[in-house]
Amino acid sequence: ACLAGLLALLASNVAGRVSGWYSFAWYDEIIEMLFAWMVFLGAAALWREQEHFRIDWLAQRLPRAAAPWHGLLVSAINLFFLYYMAREGLTLTQRSAALTPVLGLPVGLLYACIPLSAAVMALYSLRDGLLCLTARRGLPTAQTASGDLPPDDF
Repeated sequence: ACLAGLLALLASNVAGRVSGWYSFAWYDEIIEMLFAWMVFLGAAALWREQEHFRIDWLAQRLPRAAAPWHGLLVSAINLFFLYYMAREGLTLTQRSAALTPVLGLPVGLLYACIPLSAAVMALYSLRDGLLCLTARRGLPTAQTASGDLPPDDF
């Protein structure tokens, strides 16, 4: 939705400027907000699917019995990082008292996507950690996620 909004807004503004009919003075503010929300919510969607860049060399070389503990450790490290991301994002959102120049929207709306996406990613990290313990296997590797190996072989 954010990408569609960005595309529509940019295309209409370019068309308006080229034709000389109109130009939106406020479109920069909306573009910034849509882009920030798209990036952070997109990061949360990637987190859900475990599609972020990662190096899984160690996970592939550990014995199968260690995989759940490795996955649990990775989830714990993720939760530690996401806690600070959410805390600092919330602090930034709360301390932001500025308003956008044209529309007068609180700039905190722009920053609110940071703690929200961190909270969503933390929920997925909790899910992943619990799955590591209950399924007695580690986090999926890039090979298993792409379908090269059946799930029981990692």
